[in-house]
Amino acid sequence: MVTLEFLAILLSGIGISASLVYYANVLRNANKARQRELIIQRSQTYSPEYTKTWSEVRSMSDWEDAVDWAKKYGRKANPEAYSKWMYIMRVYNLAGLHLKEGADPDLLFQLYPIGTIISLWNQFEPIILFQRERENYPEVHSAFEYLYREAKKWAPEHRALDWSTLE
Repeated sequence: MVTLEFLAILLSGIGISASLVYYANVLRNANKARQRELIIQRSQTYSPEYTKTWSEVRSMSDWEDAVDWAKKYGRKANPEAYSKWMYIMRVYNLAGLHLKEGADPDLLFQLYPIGTIISLWNQFEPIILFQRERENYPEVHSAFEYLYREAKKWAPEHRALDWSTLE
């Protein structure tokens, strides 16, 4: 014979199990939504304007050191070039934030190719480190640096692209 106590315990167990299943579904759906958001956000950067800006930023290679870069492309010397550079840095910084928050690395590195991440960081690392030191802002582009370090771990055999051979 089933007692009232046993029935109460059984119903409590069923209730807890159902709430765990519900919570797991909520988490899975939230993760899927975040992945979709990442894809939508990235698809907007495949516009002709983004591609042109990215190419202009990649061509900012005629500098000797960070001081020389600042004289040619810095905020005061060349506001238009600087704003384009900051835009691209923010795109990759945001990608790093997505990765830190648990975005699927396989998906993220399909949207942001590893070679591009590595070569872009290598090109502008001296500028970023200079900004951190000079402006006393140690976190500037830290999520982009995280993205770079994870890209290196994800594909350690990958070499940064040599852009001079592609032009």
